[in-house]
Amino acid sequence: MDQSNSDQTNEVARTCLVCTITENVRFHFGSTTCLACASFFRRTVSLKIQYVCKQSNNCIVSHAVRSGCRSCRFQNCLKSGMKTNMVRGKRDINKVPKYIRESMQQGDNMTVRNYTTSTLETLHGFPKQEELELPVVKEDAPNLLIVSPDQLLDYYLDLNEKEPLPLSKIHLNTLGQLNQQNHVESEFICKNCPGTDLISTEDKMILIQYVKFANLWLDALWDELHAKDKQDKQNLVHCGEFADYDRLFSTFISNLYESVGQFLCNLNLDIVEYSALKSFVIWKLGVVDFSITLKIVAQEHYLGVSAALIEYYKTEKNMEEMEIAVRFADLTLLLGPIFNSYKEMVNLYEEIRTFV
Repeated sequence: MDQSNSDQTNEVARTCLVCTITENVRFHFGSTTCLACASFFRRTVSLKIQYVCKQSNNCIVSHAVRSGCRSCRFQNCLKSGMKTNMVRGKRDINKVPKYIRESMQQGDNMTVRNYTTSTLETLHGFPKQEELELPVVKEDAPNLLIVSPDQLLDYYLDLNEKEPLPLSKIHLNTLGQLNQQNHVESEFICKNCPGTDLISTEDKMILIQYVKFANLWLDALWDELHAKDKQDKQNLVHCGEFADYDRLFSTFISNLYESVGQFLCNLNLDIVEYSALKSFVIWKLGVVDFSITLKIVAQEHYLGVSAALIEYYKTEKNMEEMEIAVRFADLTLLLGPIFNSYKEMVNLYEEIRTFV
C-alpha cells in the first residue's frame, strides 16, 4: 500500500465510533474514540454510575449534542467495542464526587442517575458539576432597567402570547411577507423592551436582528415541538423533504430542527424556561457586536432574568442549587447551536435575497 492510501485509511479510522468527531481520536479501552468519550467511559465505569434514559433509549449521540443523554452515550460506547474490564477503579476516594461517595457509604454497588442528563461534558471543556456556579446578582448593583427580575421575566413570557406558527407551516413563497410582519413585531419589541431607551439607534439596529431571529425562527421551532398536529411534526422530522421549499431553505429548516430542535426535545423546557432562553438568545448572541452601553444593558437583562428563573426553580420546582446550576449550564450550552442556526439564517437570506 502506498503512503497516500495509508494516510487515507488512517483518516477514516480516526473517527470516534461513539460521537463521530475526528479530533483527538485514538485507541481507548478497546475501541477507536475521542479523548472526551474515553474520559466519559472511564468515569462512568470507574465510579459505577448507571444512567437511565427518560426517552426510548434511542437518543441522538453526536459530537454536537453527545452529552444530551448519557445513558445513550454510554450504550454507544459499549456498541463501539469499548471494554469495561479495561478500566481501573478510582484509587483516591477524595477525588470521587460527593454524590458518589454518599452512595458508596450507603453500601450501594451502583449509583443510578435517573434523569435526563445534562450537556456539561462537551468538546470545549465546560465545567464539571462540582465546579458549576450560578449567575451572581449583587444586591447593591445598579438597576438600569428599573424593573424587578420577576417583571423582566414576565415581559418575555408575554412575548409568547401570540398565534402559534409551527416551523412546518413556513414556506418559501410566503417568507417575504412573514419577514415584513416579523420586522414590524420586532421593532415593537425593541421599542418596549426595558432598557432599550438607553441605547443608540445604531445599537437598536444590531439588536433587532437577534430579536427577529428569536421572534420568528426560534418561536416557530418551539411551536413545532408543541404542535397539536403531530403529523406535521412527524413529516418535518422524518421526511426532510419540503415540496414547496427551495433546496437551501429546506436545508436550513432541517438543520435548525436537528441541531436545536432535538436539543430542546431532550431538555423538555417549560414555557418559563423557554422565555428565559429566548431572552438569552436576544441579548447574548450578538454580544461581540454590541457597544459598551448595549453590553451593560444586555448583562442587566441576563442577570435579571437569571435571578427570576432561579427563584422559579426554587419555589415552583423545589430544585436544589446543584440541579439549578446544571439546568443553567444546559440552557447556556444551547446558545452554541442556536448561534450556528442564526448564521445559517443570515446566509440563507443573503442567498435568496429576502432579508428585511
